[in-house]
Amino acid sequence: MHIEKNVIENIFNTVMDVKGKTKDNMKVRLDVALFCNRKNMKSVCDGSRVAKPRANFVLEKNIQLLVYRWLKSLRFPDGHASNISRLVNMEECRLFGMKSHD
Repeated sequence: MHIEKNVIENIFNTVMDVKGKTKDNMKVRLDVALFCNRKNMKSVCDGSRVAKPRANFVLEKNIQLLVYRWLKSLRFPDGHASNISRLVNMEECRLFGMKSHD
């Protein structure tokens, strides 16, 4: 149950590009560019800083807001992820306090 929660959180945070929670970091980008030969995922050097281009799997900001609004409006019967709407923070655009049974 805990493994399922962690996998879902990692995928969700990576697709939604949540700051500090995504698994798409510079080390991963370097490995992908090296081993997978994907030129569109390669990091770009701009003088003193290194930037990573936007990944194909990351949702755009307006679509992210739609997903968070949809999660906020979800209603389930008691005992079936009934608290999911309370876990959405619209200001920071992220989920917080998720338990393994959610």
